[in-house]
Amino acid sequence: MKRLIISGFAVALMHSAVAAVTAVEAEQLGSSLTLFGAEAGANANGDIPAYTGGLTTAPAGYVPGSGKYVNPFADEKPLYSVSAVNMTEYSDYLTEGTKALMEAYPTFRVDVYQTHRTVAYPQSALESTKDCAVNARLTDAQGSGFTGGFNCVLFPIPQNGMEVIWNHKTRALGKYQTVIDAEVYNVGSNGRAVLSTAGDQYYHNVFWDPDARAQFEGDRFVSMLRNNYTRPTRRAGEMLLLKDPDNDQEVGRMAWSYLPGQRRVRLAPDVGHDAPNPSTSGMTTYDDNQIGGLERFDWVLKGKREMLVPYNNYDAVFWTSKEDLLTPHHAKPEAIRWEKHRVWIVEASLKEGQRHVYSKRRYYIDEDSWAIVAQESYDAQGNLWRVPLFLSFQAYDQQVPYSGLSTMYHDLNTSGWTMYSLLSSNSSKLLYKEGHTDGFFTAEEMAGSGVR
Repeated sequence: MKRLIISGFAVALMHSAVAAVTAVEAEQLGSSLTLFGAEAGANANGDIPAYTGGLTTAPAGYVPGSGKYVNPFADEKPLYSVSAVNMTEYSDYLTEGTKALMEAYPTFRVDVYQTHRTVAYPQSALESTKDCAVNARLTDAQGSGFTGGFNCVLFPIPQNGMEVIWNHKTRALGKYQTVIDAEVYNVGSNGRAVLSTAGDQYYHNVFWDPDARAQFEGDRFVSMLRNNYTRPTRRAGEMLLLKDPDNDQEVGRMAWSYLPGQRRVRLAPDVGHDAPNPSTSGMTTYDDNQIGGLERFDWVLKGKREMLVPYNNYDAVFWTSKEDLLTPHHAKPEAIRWEKHRVWIVEASLKEGQRHVYSKRRYYIDEDSWAIVAQESYDAQGNLWRVPLFLSFQAYDQQVPYSGLSTMYHDLNTSGWTMYSLLSSNSSKLLYKEGHTDGFFTAEEMAGSGVR
């Protein structure tokens, strides 16, 4: 029996496209719902606990500013494990992608730990989310954009799949984020790991910066991202600049690239949708993890369920060497922490007349962080093709969830997989600091730094 736990209130609202919730409905926030829209209470059997404020205290051994987050649950042991041998017993709690990995690879295993609801948000965002609940709305029935929200969870009581995806697209990642020497590896079916890309990433989450309201209302960009690639030699010196808007039709994503051989910056209009991502040597698309516009798909909210998903993966991201983590077909099972959490499920089906390498995708979005934690992508014939799993954790010194960057992309056709943004090398760091002005996020500055 499927354990569907969506509320009757949400069912009644699923097909509404653009209307905000009423003030009366928003009173659930801070009561039966957390201030950011998750269910406040524990589940029926208590293995998903009530929310108590998240993880806001650093554990012993954490060095502030080190860029390496210590695992606060390092002493815990798995409660149980799930593999192809006993997967039918836990079928209700496994995503279709997880089941497919178990069926394809006898070595794939899910080690399930105690659930910790570690997500915490800045107080300013919690205070503004109730206003966003009644004022934010989608601009059209296609989910092209939003209006009426800033520095908040846009749709804490979502009425349709597009609102859930916009919550993910605008999720909390900190005002500024700098990732130093993030590594991307492609692992062949024979287990040989090859470095595809390494580099530094600089991010300004304008939407979640309370000091940037005028900037957001002026240029309407939700976020700005710059990648400076350093390895391997063929990519050294390349740069990419992305600016994602509040409306994909009225404003649209802006992208520029710098190639050192040409010594010039070019507009990069193809950085989006199903264009192959060179950072993974084409093993993923640019809109994997749904970064970009929603216009090519129909989005359906399927409800909310209790599922086993990767969660609180400090060790996998920071403290497991690539030699230990990168095994044939999938990551070393002992390195990945799974927990039971409530997730929203959204299905995206390709619209008639639209083109994309995926005919359907299914997303599992954590109710606390509003981040995609698991995904399934289907080919043109409707066969399951790729299974991304996302490694998230709470940056406990920042009141910010980390999500959507460190990712395991599994390709069922090739039996290979990609580890995106591994931060376990000695030089890798995750920092939250205002190290760059917004002049840094311009094509002009990128061109100048390339020439230098």
